[in-house]
Amino acid sequence: MAHHSHTDVSRATFLSAAAGLVLAACAGSSGTGGGGGDGGGDGDGGAGAGEAAAPSSSPRDPAEPTTTASSGVPGEAAGSTVAAAVASVVPAALIGATAIDGEPFDAAALAGRPTVAWFWAPWCVVCRAEAPDVAEIAERYAGLVNFVGVAGLSELSAMREFVADTGTDGIIHLDDSSGEIWASYEIYSQPAFAFIADDGRLEVYVGTLGGDGLADIIDELIVA
Repeated sequence: MAHHSHTDVSRATFLSAAAGLVLAACAGSSGTGGGGGDGGGDGDGGAGAGEAAAPSSSPRDPAEPTTTASSGVPGEAAGSTVAAAVASVVPAALIGATAIDGEPFDAAALAGRPTVAWFWAPWCVVCRAEAPDVAEIAERYAGLVNFVGVAGLSELSAMREFVADTGTDGIIHLDDSSGEIWASYEIYSQPAFAFIADDGRLEVYVGTLGGDGLADIIDELIVA
């Protein structure tokens, strides 16, 4: 799986919906999707600072936006149609997940905004070093973008200690001890990010971004 190598991401680079996305009930309809599998990662802490490659697309079929139509609109001929807005999506791989505090995660709450999923492991020194930047950017974009941490490759107790030590408790972190969410996004090293537009387009970045790099991509994600 290829990954992009820089942070100058234009709208066009956000690929058609992938890695298990499900249509939200924006127009009263919903779909299902998602994938599982065994997760994994390198025991050496994964991709180093600034290390990444070119953008990748998922092999899954793009999610089709839902539309509605009506006829008999005043002032228009019978049979004319009015298309509804494109439905927003919920990342299906996150449905049914549990937070590291043991609480069920409400994935439906992600609909309507872009989502940034941060994949990390407790023993990863690069993840630990970038955690303050991630926390600061998550706070800066609160209300505009959803931030979700996806912790894996370790024990639950270590995940909780990482969050406490790094001051990232302002972000909801999911327990992916099984590696299923990581595998759904084809992520096998850390740190990594999945940037999901509110209509389902996806961009995956493996490596550390730093605060400025993360903010640059989120700015594009908001308007994509």
